[in-house]
Amino acid sequence: MESEATLIRPVPRTAVWADYHECEPIAVERICHWWRQPDHFDWLSSYLAARNLQRFTRFMMATIVLLLAAAPLLMLNSPVGPQGTVTRVLSIVVAAVFAIMAVSWATAWPSRTQSLAFVLLANAGVAAMCLAQSTPTAGLHATMAFAAVAGYVAFFHTSRALLLTLSVASVTASICAAQLIADGDPWGALSKLLVLSVGVLAVPFSAQVLTHFLGVDALRSDTDPLTELPNRRGFYRSMRTLAIEAVDSRSLALSTLMIDLDAFKRVNDTAGHAAGDQTLIEVADILRRTRRGDSVIARIGGEEFVVGVVGDRESAIGLAERLCREISETPWRVTASVGVASVTLSRIPAEGLRAFLQGLVEASDRAMYTAKRAGGNQVYVAGTPHPTEPPPPMVAPTFDYAAAPSVDPMPRRTTATNGSVPWMAADRNLSRADRTRTTAAADMDPAPAKTRAAPAAVPPEIISPTPTAVTTAKKRL
Repeated sequence: MESEATLIRPVPRTAVWADYHECEPIAVERICHWWRQPDHFDWLSSYLAARNLQRFTRFMMATIVLLLAAAPLLMLNSPVGPQGTVTRVLSIVVAAVFAIMAVSWATAWPSRTQSLAFVLLANAGVAAMCLAQSTPTAGLHATMAFAAVAGYVAFFHTSRALLLTLSVASVTASICAAQLIADGDPWGALSKLLVLSVGVLAVPFSAQVLTHFLGVDALRSDTDPLTELPNRRGFYRSMRTLAIEAVDSRSLALSTLMIDLDAFKRVNDTAGHAAGDQTLIEVADILRRTRRGDSVIARIGGEEFVVGVVGDRESAIGLAERLCREISETPWRVTASVGVASVTLSRIPAEGLRAFLQGLVEASDRAMYTAKRAGGNQVYVAGTPHPTEPPPPMVAPTFDYAAAPSVDPMPRRTTATNGSVPWMAADRNLSRADRTRTTAAADMDPAPAKTRAAPAAVPPEIISPTPTAVTTAKKRL
């Protein structure tokens, strides 16, 4: 038996160095990967737009840039501010440029090129503002403005753009620190550089590295990875913001459109899952093309999409008809059943908004299943106009069936549902999964009292939908 001394063997130094050299290429590879990654501007802009957060971000950036415009003007009256004619004129020019950029941010969301131009102008403006001060201490204090520019670049642009910003900040701070050292205060210059390195260099650089290493998936927890639309959680988060802003703007109604692709499993079974995924992506592109600024689109299930839109009820129905038509023209000729539910914004409660929105979505979901049971490829509308509004006249619209598109195998009908439409399975090419789901939906109570499917906060016309005069006339055709 070996002694205890022979069992304990020292680790050779060559093995330690071997482990170190094995880790070194991995670190270099990760740094190179971070350096080569594209910027986040496009997807982050889409992320903010899908959640109606671009307006908030624009005004936040406009406020920051406007404050940067005010700083050089205020320093004109300071004893440590610009004293010479050239530096004072330069400060005024910098303030004017920042003011123009603030107006630009408040007006519209920039393109990637415009955003990069903003970064270049902001770097030049902050550097000029720092070097225009009459004392190096004031210049070093002003370099903290680079933190705002670097923070923006860290989130929206590449590591190369961030390195440019940090380099400009470092050169500017070094010039001011050298002047302070020449004035006989080296320790003060060193302390200010250390504070500056934390606020301007370390924080944005760390944010850039973490943003890339965490990956897009961590930042897109509310986004469907296939279609890049918001998922269910992202939809409700954006709908809450949309509803609050719509109430403030006194718009007419808030509507939800539930969209379900008919016999979608047939595409997967006959053409493969790649074709099914491509169909979902094309439907998502259709939703993007047809959406308005005051709307939210999302994919909340396998082949289920939802749209939240603010406006009058008829425009929501028209949007549903357009979506139904354009989806039927996709390469695989899939069709869609669409359910629409609307509520006047005066009925939206201040408390329990999430439950209210869930009830509105579930009302459109029941209308969608009724459209599917009626044959699919059509739009059903749940609910009636506001009780205080007179019903529209009973005028049956005329249709030119000869002009109907040849790709549409069955005429679409826009009608309302009160839960009494019979199950119609004739001439439908449904898969087993579709039949199971729609048969189960046919057995659902269309007007529950107070359940999770119909929260008490939802107006009665949404819980118990009844046909309107116009839609009933369309159904009789």
